[in-house]
Amino acid sequence: MSERLARALGGLIERRTSRRGLLARSAVAGAALAVAPLRYLVRPGTAWAVLRSGDCPGNSRCNDGYSAFCCEIEHGHNRCPTGTYVAGWWKCTDYRGGGLCHDAGVRYYLDCNRVPGVGFPGGCQCANGSCNERVIDCNLFRYGQCNTDVAATTEVVCRLVICQNPATVAGLNCNGTVMIDNAVCGHEASCLDGLAVGLPGDGGA
Repeated sequence: MSERLARALGGLIERRTSRRGLLARSAVAGAALAVAPLRYLVRPGTAWAVLRSGDCPGNSRCNDGYSAFCCEIEHGHNRCPTGTYVAGWWKCTDYRGGGLCHDAGVRYYLDCNRVPGVGFPGGCQCANGSCNERVIDCNLFRYGQCNTDVAATTEVVCRLVICQNPATVAGLNCNGTVMIDNAVCGHEASCLDGLAVGLPGDGGA
């Protein structure tokens, strides 16, 4: 029986890894096995989907109360993931960083909320299975200025950043009600650096 188990585990590891990124994937798999071994081994999915904010230290970024940027989970693209929609927006009025919108001094953040009735893969989790990244699909919240025909409030999957008032961008379906949260002015992600001003209606940046 132990020999069969060893072969099965070996096959599982082989299927979940490749030569490229082997060390990184092994580290994530090891963390997942340490945190939730049975859940990782017997449920479908990947190690990325089993690390939750409750598995991380209280002072980690995964526990700071904010959602991840969409570009962090969309392969560098500043766009809403499949199964989400723009549900609301707010403004950072004093942006002093060097990333997207650095020349404007302001940023507009848009929440991509889960479409009602559609599950987001993995559910509430730390982005990319890392305690050093913020959560995705966890915060049940909606500012509500965009796509008001959708009545439900669902979880924010991730956040977009644009440099233009969302109420003036065709296709976002946002009104001009302004909400301000300057606490997010210091939030950065490497995938936002050097992006062109991409608008979600145009496929992102």
